[in-house]
Amino acid sequence: MKRIIFILHIVLLFIGCKGLFDRKDDELSFVKTPNTSDKIRLDGYYWWHSESKYKRVGVNVFYQDGVAFSFGLSESTEVFENELLMGNLTFNSKLHWGLYYVKEDSLFRNGFGVIAGTHYISETFSKYLIVNDTTILFKETKFSDGSISTHNNTLHFKQFSLKPDSTAFIIK
Repeated sequence: MKRIIFILHIVLLFIGCKGLFDRKDDELSFVKTPNTSDKIRLDGYYWWHSESKYKRVGVNVFYQDGVAFSFGLSESTEVFENELLMGNLTFNSKLHWGLYYVKEDSLFRNGFGVIAGTHYISETFSKYLIVNDTTILFKETKFSDGSISTHNNTLHFKQFSLKPDSTAFIIK
């Protein structure tokens, strides 16, 4: 009898979790459009560091074809450059890639993120304020569930010729 009750609980547990993993990842809403603006530089990357307890460093790369790449690190931009030069970084996660466009003094990025407590990739919309061609302020990210994450990160430009290939992966 205990065995039957145990099996019944397991079956009910699986039935209750059925919809938890069958949701498909979100897709991007932006249309890939080449950047014709001279408001940002494309001959390198923008980096920022967090003053939080995690001391994270982030890298954002913007391409002429309208593709954007972002990568979070725990160390420094030199680690990013060295790993890229040695071919040790893999860029096969759609969480790193997205699309962007520049409108006046704002940059808008459409990408992917994971909402806390979920098991799928959510579409994100991020807004940046362009101060000049070497400085951008990261303001906020909106997720597809309506939640908003505010930021106050200053992105600084660093010239660097070797960048991840924007045509090799996710964005069509």
